[in-house]
Amino acid sequence: MYDFDPKKQLIAYLVRHGELVNMRCWDGWGNYELSDEGHQQAERAAQWLSFERIGRVISSDVPRTMQTAQYLMNTGCVLCPFLSTDPNLRPWNVAGFTGKQKTPERIAEFAKYMVDPTLVIPDGESRQQLDQRVQVIYQYATVPYKGCPTAFFIHNSVIKALMGIDDIKDACSPGGIVGMFMDEQGKIFFEILLGKVETEIGVS
Repeated sequence: MYDFDPKKQLIAYLVRHGELVNMRCWDGWGNYELSDEGHQQAERAAQWLSFERIGRVISSDVPRTMQTAQYLMNTGCVLCPFLSTDPNLRPWNVAGFTGKQKTPERIAEFAKYMVDPTLVIPDGESRQQLDQRVQVIYQYATVPYKGCPTAFFIHNSVIKALMGIDDIKDACSPGGIVGMFMDEQGKIFFEILLGKVETEIGVS
């Protein structure tokens, strides 16, 4: 649980899905599912959140995020009984990189799309397009269900885009939770609540 501060209002939780069987490949928009460890991470995140009142759950529409979200739905702490999905919350569409091993050569090739946020991955999207697409989260977060925070089950690339840290390898660990807060002036800021990791520049 986070420490209450009257000068800031928690409006949403950003939950990174649990790990996959092979974390050494780009997952992109692939229909990959959680590993055994990923299921355990999802359960831990749900247990942590179960002590809070959650208005609704909105997930990316790929299997790994929906699997992670279902653990929270099963706790009974979510006021809205329906799990919503939105394809706008999908991760960065890395197209041809999806499913490929992150070899040094491929990482070097991928890095150019990190350096230039306007450069579009063939058949995919640019980092800038990802940043624009996931802005929908702010619309959801600022219109809470029954006045309670929304829990978003999303991806590392989406969390990084929202936090403005695209060049960082991991925003938090798999199954980690980031709080989205609004201060008295209406400014949005973020805090890692579960799964804090060392800051490292690189390709996730």
